[in-house]
Amino acid sequence: MGQTTSPLEPPITDAPSTDAAPPAQADNVPPADAADDAPATNNFDNINASDFQSSFASTQSSFSAAPTVIGDFAGGGFAQFNTTIRVASNGYAAGFGSPNPTFDLTGGGSNFPDLISTGPGSDAAGGDSFIDTYDLLEPTPPTDAPLAPGPGFAYDGGTVVYTNGATGTDAVAGDPIDGQLWYYDYVYTRNLGNFPGDGGARPVPSPGVSVRRVKISENYSPEVRDRVFFNYSFFNDFVGGLGDISRFVAGTERVLIEDLFSMEVRLPVAATYGSRQSLNDAEARDMEIGNVAFIGKASLFRGDDFLWVGGLGVSIPTADDTEITMDGFDLVNIENRTVQIQPYTSVLKRWGDWTAQAYMQLDLAANGDPVHVNTNLNDPGAGTLEQVGVFTDSNLMHFDFSLHCLLYQRANSDSGLNAVISNAELHYTTTLQDADLVTRDTFDYTSLQNNFDIVNTTLGAHFVFGKENDIIVTPAMAIPLREGFNEQFDYEALLQVNYLH
Repeated sequence: MGQTTSPLEPPITDAPSTDAAPPAQADNVPPADAADDAPATNNFDNINASDFQSSFASTQSSFSAAPTVIGDFAGGGFAQFNTTIRVASNGYAAGFGSPNPTFDLTGGGSNFPDLISTGPGSDAAGGDSFIDTYDLLEPTPPTDAPLAPGPGFAYDGGTVVYTNGATGTDAVAGDPIDGQLWYYDYVYTRNLGNFPGDGGARPVPSPGVSVRRVKISENYSPEVRDRVFFNYSFFNDFVGGLGDISRFVAGTERVLIEDLFSMEVRLPVAATYGSRQSLNDAEARDMEIGNVAFIGKASLFRGDDFLWVGGLGVSIPTADDTEITMDGFDLVNIENRTVQIQPYTSVLKRWGDWTAQAYMQLDLAANGDPVHVNTNLNDPGAGTLEQVGVFTDSNLMHFDFSLHCLLYQRANSDSGLNAVISNAELHYTTTLQDADLVTRDTFDYTSLQNNFDIVNTTLGAHFVFGKENDIIVTPAMAIPLREGFNEQFDYEALLQVNYLH
C-alpha cells in the first residue's frame, strides 16, 4: 500500500517502507490507497494569517518548496579619486661645458655635477644664435639638487635657461661662459592613484568596499520563514586592483505575521582594502564592517504552486569613512553617510520537482557622501580638510532568475542528508544613470566606470540535513559573463548555511 503525502511536503523520491501495518481509517476519511494515484503538491495556499499553529512559512519542510536564490553580487565601493600633486624645484646653478653643459647648484656642497642638460637646446632669447635653453635630465644621487619628495612621485621634466649673470627667470641673449648662472626649474608629480612597486594603479575606493551595498536576492527566498544564516564569499582578483576579498554576512529573518510578513537583518564584514590608507606606505588591508541592512518582506499572493512577494530594504551607513593620509597629514576624507533604499519584488512558480524564481530590485541612494580634501595638496601639513562636494552613488537595478530541481528526497528524515536541490541562476545588474563627479582644481572623485552592466551566472546546490530538515548547506560558484569593469571579479566561491527554526 502507498504512503499519503501531505500538501505541505515536497514530493518524495525515495520509496517508503511497507513493513508497517496500515492505520485504521475514519469513516469520513478516504482510504489511504486512494491517495496513491494523486500527485503530491506543495500548497502555498494552505493557511491564512489567523492560523498560528501550522504555518507552511515557518515549517522546515518548506525549504524544498521554496529554496533560496544563492546570488552573485560583489557589493559596492567602485569609486576612486584622482588628483595630481606638483612639487616644483627651482633656483640658480653655475653652468659648465658644452655642447651639453652640467650645472652646480649655487650654495651646494661638493657634489658636481648636480644637474645635467639633455638634447640640442634652443635659442629662446633669439637674436644671436647662441643656445640658452636646455631640457634637464632627472637628478640622480649623489647630488645637491632636490630629488623626488616621496614615494610615488615621478619626474615630469624641467628646463634650465641662461640668465647671463642676472637673477631673472627668462633666457637672455649672450654666449654662456663657464661659471655663469643659469635658472633651473623642474617638477615632480604624483597621481594619488599610483604607487611604486605594485605594478600599476593603487586603488582609492569609496567607503565600505564590498560591504557597502546589499543585494537582497543573495541567500533569499520569497517565502517568509524563521531562520538564521551565514554567507561566505571569496572574490578572486576584485576589480580596480583591490585583489582578493573575503566577505562574511551574518543575518537573521523572523516571521512577524504568519505567512504574511517577515523582517530580516544582515551585517556584512569583509577582509578587504582598508578604509584608512597612508600614501607613504604600501596598501593596508583590514577587516571592515559594512553597512547594516534591514529588510521587510510581505506576501502579496499565494496559490497552490505560485507565490508573489514584495518588500523593502534599508541599508544604513555603519561602515567606516575612507581616510587617506600623506606624510602623517589628512589628505582626503570621504564620509560614509549614504542611506540605500531597496524596494524589490519576486515570484516563485513550482511544478513537480522543479521550482523557478524571478526577482527584481532597485537600489536607490537617498543621499550622498560628503567629500573633504586638504586645501594644500602639495604640502598637506600647511592645509586643512575642506568639503568640496557630495558624492552620490549611482542607482542600480538588479534582475535575477533561478531554476531549482529536487534531485533527491529521503522518505523519512533523519539526522543525515535528507534532500539535494540543484540551483542554476542568471544575474543582471545595471546602473540607472551616469556616475557622479566631485571635482575641485586638480582633484576628481568619481566611479571607476561611468556606467556598468554586469552579467553573472551562479551554479550550486542545497544540501538539506537534520531530522527537522532545518540545516541547509549551500556551496556554489559565480562566474562573470562579461569583461572589463563589467567583470567585478574572476570568480566568486560561495558557501551559505541556513538554520531554520
